[in-house]
Amino acid sequence: MFENEIIKALAIVIIFWLGSYVVTFIIQLFGKAASKTKTDLDDSLIKTVKLPIRYLAVILGLFIATRNFDFVWTVKDKEFVIADIFFILMALLIGFTISRVLKTVFVWYGSRDEVKISQTMFVFVRKMISVFVYLIAVMIIFGQFGIQITALLGALGVAGLAIAFGLQSTMENLFSALFLVMDKSISIGDWIQMEDGTKAYIEDISWRSVRIRTLGGNTVIVPNSVFVGQKISSYDYPVSSFYTSIQVGVAYGTDLEKVEYVAMQAAEKVVKDEGIKEMENNPIVRFKELGDSSINFIVIVKVDNVQDEGRIKHSLVKEIVKQFEKNNIEIPFPQRVVEIKK
Repeated sequence: MFENEIIKALAIVIIFWLGSYVVTFIIQLFGKAASKTKTDLDDSLIKTVKLPIRYLAVILGLFIATRNFDFVWTVKDKEFVIADIFFILMALLIGFTISRVLKTVFVWYGSRDEVKISQTMFVFVRKMISVFVYLIAVMIIFGQFGIQITALLGALGVAGLAIAFGLQSTMENLFSALFLVMDKSISIGDWIQMEDGTKAYIEDISWRSVRIRTLGGNTVIVPNSVFVGQKISSYDYPVSSFYTSIQVGVAYGTDLEKVEYVAMQAAEKVVKDEGIKEMENNPIVRFKELGDSSINFIVIVKVDNVQDEGRIKHSLVKEIVKQFEKNNIEIPFPQRVVEIKK
């Protein structure tokens, strides 16, 4: 009798395993048909569900095949059989598939040109929905084993205070993420400057942290609560163009009118040569202070975005030094006159 059950189970597993290939073949046919449609959403959806459905068919076969076996083990007065393992896998795989389908729809919808909703909001809502889907899957698993959610929550209430303290930082980060998304002043894809002077690109905002990439290519993960709690300068809100400047000093006794003219010409040449697209970009020269050994001034230009700032400053320094040398304008070394009284 037992041997017959084994043979039956193996037959069911093989049938569903072969069926998974049939399902894959049918999905491929749908994929070819979808490639001829005007939208690419159906293509993306087919690619998304192709592999999970195949795995689901195999796990379903294992679940049906093992349902009649009486191999039982007991955990805290609850009896589990082999089929329960495959039921758990099915529930989690279905949750995973639904989550991937929703992600595909969100990404497709968010990439459309006519959509004006914040991409950051899209990403955050998508992640929250994924968490919700997995929570439903876990509740279904609990229900299958007769575990009452209300009773479970009541049992957790005994340790609720301890858990609240333990999750305090987690909840703080979660609410900080909500504030970031709702405020809309900082979004994924923005260039920012943090309080310590770090300039970086926002790659992702999750429920726990903000992931940024610096100009040097390093990835930095900042907890949401830390990120929200500091002063952040945005290079993309409300526009990506901004003013940058360099400081220069000339020797006392120099013709300042000539200095201003030459510095302006050098800055205008850099703006033209570097292909800055910002239309309203007339360089500015402003004398700043009478220093210990030089008359100091700043040269201000407007750059298109923060990525170009380093290159523009590099060119400005080279061109100003070149033009000052050509026009015999001295950039003095720092010096101090000391008088010794006898």
